[in-house]
Amino acid sequence: MGDRICPVCSNLAFQRLKKGSVQYWQCSNCKMLYCDPLDQDGLVGGGNEIPRNEQQNHLRIERLDMLFKGKNRADLNVLDFGCGHGMLVNDLSKAGYATEGYDAYNEDFSRLPGKNKFDAVTCVETLEHTSFPFPEIEVVYRSLKKYGIFYVETSFVDVAEQEGIELEDFEYINTEVGHCTIFSHHAMDLLMVGRGFKVGRHFNRHARIYYKA
Repeated sequence: MGDRICPVCSNLAFQRLKKGSVQYWQCSNCKMLYCDPLDQDGLVGGGNEIPRNEQQNHLRIERLDMLFKGKNRADLNVLDFGCGHGMLVNDLSKAGYATEGYDAYNEDFSRLPGKNKFDAVTCVETLEHTSFPFPEIEVVYRSLKKYGIFYVETSFVDVAEQEGIELEDFEYINTEVGHCTIFSHHAMDLLMVGRGFKVGRHFNRHARIYYKA
């Protein structure tokens, strides 16, 4: 089990750390940290789903309002990708957005989204559960209308660096909750551009914006 080639930028990825028996590699160039795919069964919504949604969904709605610059919410189709138990779907719908949810691991939301249907796709605490070749990104791309918005929330290796946390101690790298890919900001931008997106003006170090080209 030696070094590898980074699946995002094709540079050398070296063995960086282990969590239990799980080996993580880190790219020497884009700094993405990843392991082999982890079992995601039984992890719908994650351990912090309720407080994350109750405390932060109003911010996500405000950000969508900013991105759509006063457009009528009822005229905008939004998909919450990796929606867990649908709490953000419910809150967006209550706010007046035409909203659907998709989660491959929840039978209530397991229907694949329509092609070229959505003005925006939200993806909150989901991409860290994905692995190369990241087919989920292709589903999002197909689901968006031209120039549609892809709103992503996750944590990044940059956050650990900014906070002075050693990666070995970074709690976000957690096999028990299925976190198999921890992107860097640079790696995610590279991945999205390579899949046909343009990089938008990001909100902060956790909330990132991309547009379907």
